[in-house]
Amino acid sequence: MSATVDPRLLYWTAMTRSRFATPHDEDSDDANGARLSDATIAAEATRRLAWDAAVPARTVEVDVHDGRVTLYGELERLAQKLAALEDVARLFGVSGVCDRLVVKAG
Repeated sequence: MSATVDPRLLYWTAMTRSRFATPHDEDSDDANGARLSDATIAAEATRRLAWDAAVPARTVEVDVHDGRVTLYGELERLAQKLAALEDVARLFGVSGVCDRLVVKAG
């Protein structure tokens, strides 16, 4: 994890792995022979974030590639960022979460 402090913003870049999903090789599927599509994971992540009262509405953008979720956006508090990261890390099919969320300083 690395942190760079700017007078106005705190940037945190971290790569976390999901506790409940396993990494996917390009040619492999999960134990059931099926793998969720990136579009399905993105839709579920967006829905989960929308339902979390700790994450302000429409502040986090979701991008998914090969089961890895990347979150983008600017939030007011660290607690909001942590809630968003936890929400998507717990989703089925997620092999990892890349944090590109920015928390405003002060």
